[in-house]
Parts: sequence; C-alpha cells; structure tokens
Amino acid sequence: MINRTAIIKQPDKISFFNDIYQLQNEYQEALISGKLNSDFIWIGEHQLCYTLGRGSNYQNLLFSLNDQIYDVFFINRGGEVTCHMPGQLVIYLVLDLKNFKKDLNWYLRKIEKTIIQILRSFNINCNTKKGLTGVWIGNKKIASIGIGCKRWVTINGFSINVDCDLSNFNKIIPCGIKDCLMANMSDYTENITIEKVKRIVKKVIKEEFNFNFVPK
Repeated sequence: MINRTAIIKQPDKISFFNDIYQLQNEYQEALISGKLNSDFIWIGEHQLCYTLGRGSNYQNLLFSLNDQIYDVFFINRGGEVTCHMPGQLVIYLVLDLKNFKKDLNWYLRKIEKTIIQILRSFNINCNTKKGLTGVWIGNKKIASIGIGCKRWVTINGFSINVDCDLSNFNKIIPCGIKDCLMANMSDYTENITIEKVKRIVKKVIKEEFNFNFVPK
C-alpha cells in the first residue's frame, strides 16, 4: 500500500450532523475534481440525530416524522437507520480508493479491522458477525458502519459508542436488526473518555491506512 496524506480534523465541540455532512461532500467533490490530493478524516461527536441510508425502511423509525421531535437526515450511504449523539465517537473517511483498492467489500472489512484494533487497544474483546456489518461484543453491537462512494471516493464511515445514552437507540430498530442490543465502551473499560479514544483512533487509522497526516 502506498503512503497517503490525509487532512484530519478533531473538533472539541459537539457538532451538528448536517454541517459535517456538507463538509464531507465538499471534500469528496474536491478529490473527484482533482482540486485536492489529500484524503480527509473527521473525528468527533454529534448532537442527537438519526440518519437513514439509501433504501432504508422507514418502519425502523419508532417515532413519527410528522412530529418533528428529532433531527432526522436521509443521506447517501448504505445501511439502515442509526443514531448519533454526544458520547459516541464518529469517524468520517473521505478516501480515494483508487490509491488503495477499488473494492468496497475490502474497504468495509478494513474498517471493521480498524475498529477491532481500536477496541482491543482498550482490552475489549470484540468480533464481527457473519452476514452483518459492524463490530460486536457478544450479542451487543458497539460500532456501526455506513459508507457511500462516488467515483471511488468514499464518504461517511463508522461510529463507536464510548459512553453515550443508549436509550436513544430505543427509538429505532438499529441498523434494521430486530432486538438489536447496543453497548458502550464504558461498560467494559473504567475511566474511558472520548479524548482517550480519539488518540487511539488517530493512531490506528494512521497505521492501518499508512497515512501521513498533514495540515489543511
């Protein structure tokens, strides 16, 4: 794998989903057009919201869109409905797969491997499940993946529940999986913080994708 450069952003404040989704799209278009040569990585938290991928089943939302009580976004990624909130770390990868491997299945498995490496850095024993995307601890899901791709430039990425309010998942059928149970890293590791996980996320992504991080 060739060495790659990537711009990385790690805001301390909790961000609104739509602002960062727009930012991802801007970087994706810049990579496609050739205006930008470096990939883009965003690591942070979102205010509470729900997102649905292409072809999502609205029946997996357990509240009415007419009520407008939650922020709901329909976005360009695979996968079903998921939830973002403070205490959950979200990682977006806008990567030109032409410089890695033009294979979305390879990319999904690469993300799963990256998540497993992150969690094992905290001595959390986790695994994948055959036929499902994401990472699990026993029968509980701790990390979700949803990607989009245009001209082999990716968008979106994955989320890891660090120490978030898991009751927010009760308002949906997470990832369209009936009776899906969710877990936090804090359930298995004492004194876990978003800051600690951010540092490990950055380190593992750098190693797994052979990145050289550069300023904007």
